[in-house]
Amino acid sequence: MDFASPRASRAPFYGWYIVAAALVAQFVAAGTQAYVAGAFLKPMTDDLGWSRSEFSAVQTVSTFVMGTVGFVIGGMVDSKGPRRLMLLGTVVCAGALALTSQVDAAWQFYLVRGVGQTVGNALLGNLVVNVTVARWFVARRGLAISIASAGVSLGGVVMTPLAAWWIAEYGWRSGWVMLAVVVFFLMVPASLLMRRSPEDDGLLPDGMTEEESIAYSASRRRASAVSEVQWTRREAVHTSSIWLVIFAYGVANVGLGALLLHTIPFLTDAGFSSSRAALVFSIFAWSALVSKLMWGILMDRFQARYLSASAFFVMACAVLVLIPVGHTGSFWMAVGVALAYGLAMGGTVPLQETVWASYFGRLHLGEIRSIAMPFTIVFSAGGPLLAGAVFDQTGSYDGALAVFAVFSLVGLLLIMLARPPLRPSSNGAETFESETAARHTASA
Repeated sequence: MDFASPRASRAPFYGWYIVAAALVAQFVAAGTQAYVAGAFLKPMTDDLGWSRSEFSAVQTVSTFVMGTVGFVIGGMVDSKGPRRLMLLGTVVCAGALALTSQVDAAWQFYLVRGVGQTVGNALLGNLVVNVTVARWFVARRGLAISIASAGVSLGGVVMTPLAAWWIAEYGWRSGWVMLAVVVFFLMVPASLLMRRSPEDDGLLPDGMTEEESIAYSASRRRASAVSEVQWTRREAVHTSSIWLVIFAYGVANVGLGALLLHTIPFLTDAGFSSSRAALVFSIFAWSALVSKLMWGILMDRFQARYLSASAFFVMACAVLVLIPVGHTGSFWMAVGVALAYGLAMGGTVPLQETVWASYFGRLHLGEIRSIAMPFTIVFSAGGPLLAGAVFDQTGSYDGALAVFAVFSLVGLLLIMLARPPLRPSSNGAETFESETAARHTASA
């Protein structure tokens, strides 16, 4: 049963329901996959006798699985739509979280969380929902994706303190079960709201008529909702732009997963109490959350690649300043780093997704976006593992932080070189309309 009918009226535009559902999905996926890991690190390693590198290795396993599964899921989003994928992902993710409460050996942790939960989150999370949001918006795409991706930061704002409190009160095993319940009851209704594209329901992106879309594009000198060029995956892979985009965001974000996992342990090692460490982490998450609206407004006015370059620069500077925090234990310096890094990180997801959609169009976006997933393995898998290994060998995160800063600066250079590709030979508007109609007939 549908919760709302896309055809009911022009106001409100159904795309905003898609944005709301995408926000919830990214809250769940990011919150359970990345943000809560730091809260479980010390309780689980202390109880089970694991090293930090052993615990961190689950993030590496997760990245390999996400890259592999994501390559397949991209095409499925284009052909089948998001709803069934997200419902399946909800069941898999919730089940894996519940099973994680029973692990006793590292291999069990890698299998259940690294494989099972990652597959579930891949089916309901970032790739699926951002491709869908990008299909529903053109003129207001930057704002829509920014609002939807606020769920990522909200995961840190809510999930991390919730998990830390729950673990302190009831233990880490109960914490995983609690998360499983949260996932199931949030994601079932969110999944049922999702639709593949506005054209499937006789609408156009942004809720505009064809005349409004063309008039808007003329006033802003951009592609309209009905004429936006649609690239195929074969056409996209023959451009230099796609590879520069993949390497730019991949390299720049190598340290992101490691920082999400190791920030709380890093701060407690520097002499912070658990509550102060959690407070700094929440400031980092709040800064990323609040910045989403700013990035959304900026993306509707300036090129996303220039904004990405500025974000990468701030991330590099913030990571370098984090090194003396580990030696001085300065609370206010840590707060400043959290604010700056969170501000920059808040733009990471919406900027990247906007670049993909604006460079290559909406029709084959899932397939094209999935090209980057295997490369995510190379760029992201080593970050958490490197941080854990450097700490185990040296007793410090300094070397890893310096490497992460350099990678962000390399990403800055690459994204500046990633200019929008020249238009493909195919007619985007006709291709989109004909293929959408064919899919709609096939599914009827």
